[in-house]
Amino acid sequence: MTRRSPVALVLPATLWLAVSWAWPLLLVFSMSFRTMDQITFELSGFTLGHFYQVLTDPFYLDSLLRSVRIAAIVTLLSALLGYPVALHIAQTTSQRARTAYTMILLIPIMISLVVTAFAWILILGPSGFINRALTFLGVTSEPIQFLNSESGVIAVLVYSFGPYMIINICTAIDKIDPAVIRAAQLHGAGPWRVFRSIILPLSFPGILSGGLIVFSLSAAAFVTPYVIGGNRVKVIPLQIYNAAVTTFDWPMAATLSIVLLVISLALTALVGRYTERRFAAWLRGA
Repeated sequence: MTRRSPVALVLPATLWLAVSWAWPLLLVFSMSFRTMDQITFELSGFTLGHFYQVLTDPFYLDSLLRSVRIAAIVTLLSALLGYPVALHIAQTTSQRARTAYTMILLIPIMISLVVTAFAWILILGPSGFINRALTFLGVTSEPIQFLNSESGVIAVLVYSFGPYMIINICTAIDKIDPAVIRAAQLHGAGPWRVFRSIILPLSFPGILSGGLIVFSLSAAAFVTPYVIGGNRVKVIPLQIYNAAVTTFDWPMAATLSIVLLVISLALTALVGRYTERRFAAWLRGA
């Protein structure tokens, strides 16, 4: 039996990525530098005007900052709310219970984002479950405006993408050698000291990888801001949709897509690099 070359093994996947991802991305990139006739829809010429407009127009800058802000808040909340859940799942010894927890986590991922967004309209609406509960508990006398607001968009995004954070953290915790924890306990370390000095540092790669996934998905989210936020929460994916479908300004839509991609890649790379350097000694010391 002959041994296959590594190049031959990765060639099909490489060709598939080149056709389905790299080539369309190159087409979008080239379109962002072109001008388009609004009557014939023909592309011609070369211009940097679209990038200049996106980076100087307050309308687009506000959308960019809002997209980054929402993605950052969703990532932070996913980490804060998801870590205790991941820790509980990782410490669960019953295989049946862990299977049930995993299935519950996969529900937001398996269900379409469109269905999820419309279901949350019933929950966050003026007569929805949350407003009724707050009114019953006496927290507020009038319904709180969750729809058409950033808070509603953030809540639904945390629900939709938070499981990615939990799964990554749980995987990182599962990889921690139990012997290390037992050794710390034998030397007199209490539960809080074990968590602070061993579990948290060694699970930090899971927080980082989950955070990068959640941030990228939240920054590029379209369905949730469109359904939950409406026209009041203007983010870059909505601006891309409006430019491509409403005004048929395809070069501007391509420009916004490239700018969002570059910003997401740059921020994730900078945060990942800074975090690794910042916590390198902490991780080694753990």
